[in-house]
Amino acid sequence: MISVITRVVLATIMGLTLGAMETRTPSASAAVEGPLQTSTHVTIQNTTISGPNLGQVTMVGHQAAMILPSRLDGKLWVGTVTWTSSKPVELVVLHGYTNVTTDTAHGVPLIVKSPSGPLAITLISPTQFTPASNPVPSGTAPFVGSALFFHKLSGAKFTVTYSVDATANTPTKTK
Repeated sequence: MISVITRVVLATIMGLTLGAMETRTPSASAAVEGPLQTSTHVTIQNTTISGPNLGQVTMVGHQAAMILPSRLDGKLWVGTVTWTSSKPVELVVLHGYTNVTTDTAHGVPLIVKSPSGPLAITLISPTQFTPASNPVPSGTAPFVGSALFFHKLSGAKFTVTYSVDATANTPTKTK
């Protein structure tokens, strides 16, 4: 269980508090649906470089590389990603967040506001993929979520080559 102090420190380090994020209104060109929004299955192999922007969200002091953007149809990406990068990177999976009544005993997960609503953040450390004895920052991970990207908490720029295979699934409704 993450304590309140740990959550505040993590949010401060990540710069993902509301004051550290800048949202932008979608432009007319952003409304055009691309192949990642209309396909129900994607298999991608690509090399990309990081930057401070993730579409409509700017992460002040951070570097990120978007792999699978949030879908406009409410479906979730389910798949596997394999990568190698120039520096150790965190894998980030975003999840739609439903506001619930909480108290201090239960707390709130790390969330950020986006143009599409609040998102809960899963931040997976590079040490979970690559043992310290392996000099190549790389890994393979299964994932399920609204969006997928690579990230550097330190703000250091990076290059990442990845292969991802994912299906867009409609989430099961729960009570």
